[in-house]
Amino acid sequence: MRKADLLDELRSEIGVVSDKSAGEIGRLYRFVCDILVEKVAVYQSVSIYLTHSATFQCEYHRGHRLLPDEVPFGEGLFSLAAVRGGIVREKIGTRTEVFVPFYRGHHLVGELVVISAPGGMIDDEDVTLFCELASLFESKVKECNS
Repeated sequence: MRKADLLDELRSEIGVVSDKSAGEIGRLYRFVCDILVEKVAVYQSVSIYLTHSATFQCEYHRGHRLLPDEVPFGEGLFSLAAVRGGIVREKIGTRTEVFVPFYRGHHLVGELVVISAPGGMIDDEDVTLFCELASLFESKVKECNS
């Protein structure tokens, strides 16, 4: 299967779950982590970190545990993505780490974090999907808090 077709299939499946999870954003977060690791071999770790007090805390995860469960504000690529207000993609050793923040208005809610398998490539097509997911999360957070 071509990568573009696979990513479109993921979009479709995530959209169906999103539509069915009104008011249950945790269900959507969990599904996204699960399906990304299940269907895309290069995604070795997928996590959703939510902000609590002065930390990022891993609330949903699938795959290998490669990052700590809690990261204080001001440390690492989490904070860099938050400060930039956008995606951070970095090559760390043989892995690619991608951090995509999502917001409610101007308030940081959390970050989608995807880490590739060693030697794995996360390209612009993948990043586009991650940004779409962050936008979906923002819509769902707004919907849940309305």
